[in-house]
Order: sequence, then C-alpha cells, then structure tokens
Amino acid sequence: MAYSEKQIETIFKDVTNQISEGKSLREVLRQTDKPDRSTFYEWISKDKDKSDQYVRACNDRSELIFDEIIEIADATADDIIINDEGKVITNHNVIQRDRLRVDARKWALSKMNPKKYGDKQAIEMDIKDEKPFTFEIIDGRKN
Repeated sequence: MAYSEKQIETIFKDVTNQISEGKSLREVLRQTDKPDRSTFYEWISKDKDKSDQYVRACNDRSELIFDEIIEIADATADDIIINDEGKVITNHNVIQRDRLRVDARKWALSKMNPKKYGDKQAIEMDIKDEKPFTFEIIDGRKN
C-alpha cells in the first residue's frame, strides 16, 4: 500500500509513541492500520530524522523496562499469604515468578542496549617481567 507523507508521519508518530510506552515494534506493527516491517524499516533508512526518533523511542522503552525491574523487585504485597487456618505462609510461587520477570527484563535490556545494560567483560593483565613474549608457531607437520 502506498502511503501519503501525512499518513507516514501520523503512523510513524503513533508507532514510536507505542514503542516509548513499552511495546515492541513487532507488537505495534501487528495492528491492522500499520505497515509491514519492511515498509517501516524503509521509512527509517530513507529519513535520518525518523531513524533518530525510532532510536529515541527504543531508548525510552529501555528506561521503562529498567523502571519495571525496580518496581517488580520492590513489590512485596503478594509475598506473604494467610491460609485458611490463619497461618502466615511465604508465597514462593509469586517470588519465583517475580524473579523470572526480572531476569527476563534484564536479559532483554542487555540485548537492547548492551553498552548501558550489558555485562562488562574485561581482561586485565599485570606483567611484571620485563622480558618480551616469544611465540612459536607450529604448523603441525612432522619434520
């Protein structure tokens, strides 16, 4: 379907707003009035401003997900239940579900924005010997 510039602007703004509110691009583009994925990516590739808007929307979504992690981790309302006999019981099902929700969001954030939310991996070397390293390459053939 061919879209007018006004339609593109309206649709694009709606898509980026929904992404900023936490929805995935896939989820938004499934809606009946939205273009397919390739059309959306074509709009981004042809217009730097649209590309920047999309990046901002994705960053906003990351921040929202980060806030959700804190909310889930801090929520304790359902951690304790009182059974029919009046006995206080720890609700391990809710605690495990919350752990899964937090872990899933942490993993997603590490993929969405690895520089900000990914695990840093660094190799440090402390070389005190002043002799240079020597490497010998062996090609595996018999001499």
